[in-house]
Amino acid sequence: MQEAKDPLTGEVFIKQRNNQVFANRKNQVRFNNLKAQEKRKATSQINRMLDNNRAILKRILKGEKETVKSLDYLLGAGFHFGVNTHTIKKGEKKWSCIYDYAYLLQAEKQFKIIHLKS
Repeated sequence: MQEAKDPLTGEVFIKQRNNQVFANRKNQVRFNNLKAQEKRKATSQINRMLDNNRAILKRILKGEKETVKSLDYLLGAGFHFGVNTHTIKKGEKKWSCIYDYAYLLQAEKQFKIIHLKS
C-alpha cells in the first residue's frame, strides 16, 4: 500500500492502483476541466482575432478566387494584421495566412487576398 497526495485537493490517500494520481474520479475530472479552462482562457483573445480576420477575408472574397483591397479598407473592416496562423511561399513571395485564406502586400498599400482551397 502506497500513499500519494492528490494534486487537486492536496489530500493524502492510499493508492488503489500503481498508476493512480487522484484520490477519486471526481477530483481527476475537476483537475482536467480546470486545466482545459485555463488553456482556453489563455488563447481566447487570439482565437477571437483569428476568427474575426477569417470572417473579414471570407466576406471580402464573396466566393471569388481573389481580390485586391486597400490597407484602409481592411483596417476599416476591423482586420488585425499582427495575427496570422501561418505563412506560405508561392513563387518568390511570402503570403500571410489565416487558416484557409492568404493575403500579400502588393503595390502601395494594396493587398491581394486569395482563398487557398479554391
